[in-house]
Amino acid sequence: MKFLNPPIPDARPADIFEKCVESYTDENKKKRLLTCKRLVEIDSDNYRCLVPAQIDKFIKSSLPANVTTTELKAVYEEKFAKDKTAGRIYYDKIKEQAERSICPICGVRIVSTLDHYLPKSKIPTLAVTPDNLFPSCKDCNIDKKTDMVLDPKSTPVHLYYDRLPDDPWLHVNVGTNLEITYYILCPESWEEALRGRVEKHLDIYHLHKLYSAHASSEIEDKRHMWKKLFVLGSENAVFEDICEMRNSAEANDLNSWKSALYRGLEKEFVKVKAWLLDSRLEQSEV
Repeated sequence: MKFLNPPIPDARPADIFEKCVESYTDENKKKRLLTCKRLVEIDSDNYRCLVPAQIDKFIKSSLPANVTTTELKAVYEEKFAKDKTAGRIYYDKIKEQAERSICPICGVRIVSTLDHYLPKSKIPTLAVTPDNLFPSCKDCNIDKKTDMVLDPKSTPVHLYYDRLPDDPWLHVNVGTNLEITYYILCPESWEEALRGRVEKHLDIYHLHKLYSAHASSEIEDKRHMWKKLFVLGSENAVFEDICEMRNSAEANDLNSWKSALYRGLEKEFVKVKAWLLDSRLEQSEV
């Protein structure tokens, strides 16, 4: 995951909401929706103060009797996310925050949309609040769904408000055939709620499986070179390549799937050697 600065700091969520609503041509609808502007302001301010560490204290505002959740959700869909609409400039600014267009939630796939941290179906007053919106790939957006529990230990990491200590927390188990499985081990010095959010982040977005798939592909890409070096009797060259790959990956992101993979392969190099030895024997038999 990649952390970002809160987007559009000079724009008030209530003003963004008003700008979107004012672009409707139906005057009655416009008038009804604008009665929610103050609620957008209140909920956005509370969100900023409480999320994520005190998210359990967040209480959404009740909507007026003549405004539905569906109508507020539609403001995002019709006047914020849709191309050539009043709010699209804000949508694009948030989306463009992603470095190299890589999804900051998973750190792997390409950004194609925005993801609501607190779902708009549950809290529609935050539908166009920038701090509630992350650049996202389609898969991360879909995987999170909307069944979110407002608990500091049960929500995913907040990419604007959370900051993780500079410790390795993503690790791998290395199988005998170099099968790779990922797991979380946060230092005990971290707050319990933060450890919970990191674990929940990988669970909600199904990142264990995604990272394992990328690790398997990475090992396949290295297979030929490592086997060739090992057959030539250059075991140290294989180990040095793994160490160099770890150093390079960690310099970019200490807890990327690649950093964790090469940390694990370096630590479990005896398994890499056994795997390469089996491969050499298989090759000699052929």
